[in-house]
Amino acid sequence: MSIKFPFSTDQSEILATITNARVSVMQTKMIGQCTPTDKELEQIFKSAMSVSDHGQIHPAQFIIIKGEKTQAFIREMYRIKLVENPNFLLSEAEYVTNFSGVGMFIVAYADIKECNIPAYEQEWSVAASIQNMLNLCYAFGYAAKWNSIYKHQDGKIKQYLNVKDHWVSMGYIMIGKSADTAKKKNRPNVKDHFITL
Repeated sequence: MSIKFPFSTDQSEILATITNARVSVMQTKMIGQCTPTDKELEQIFKSAMSVSDHGQIHPAQFIIIKGEKTQAFIREMYRIKLVENPNFLLSEAEYVTNFSGVGMFIVAYADIKECNIPAYEQEWSVAASIQNMLNLCYAFGYAAKWNSIYKHQDGKIKQYLNVKDHWVSMGYIMIGKSADTAKKKNRPNVKDHFITL
C-alpha cells in the first residue's frame, strides 16, 4: 500500500536537514544587523501561525522591533536592569555593544483566552510558534536566539511596549547574521531520549 504525501521526498529531506541543523546564536556573535526581507518575514510569520492550536483560538501576539527602534529597545532593557541593580557590571555602552549585531527583535506574548483550552496549552502553542520562526530564520540564512523575559522585568517591558497587562510574556527573538557561519551543535543520542514501549 502506498501512502501519498503532500510533498516530495526531496522536499521532506530538505526540511529535515534544516530543522536538524538549526542552532541558536548568541547576540554577541551576531553581526551586520541583518534582517529578513519583507517576503521572508511573511513566510516566517506564516510559520508562526501554522502550529498546533487547540480550539483555533490564536493566542500568539508578537511585537516587531526593527530599524531605529531596535537601539531604543536595547537602551530601555539596560535602563530596566539598572533600576533593579544599580551595581550592574556593564556600562550602557558595553551593554549596547553586546547587541550591536542584532537587527530585529520579535517580542512574543500569549493572549490567554477564557475557554475550555487550558492556559498552559495556549502558552505551549505560542512556544511552538516561536520555534517555527527560529527554524524559518535559520532556513533563510539568519541567526536567531530566543531569550526569556525575567518576571520582575515583565511589567516594565510591557509598559514600554504598551501591551496589555494580562498578556503572558513568552520572551523575545533576536535576529541577525552569524559571525560563525560554520557553527554546529552536538545533538544528544536519540536512543537516550526516545523509549519505545
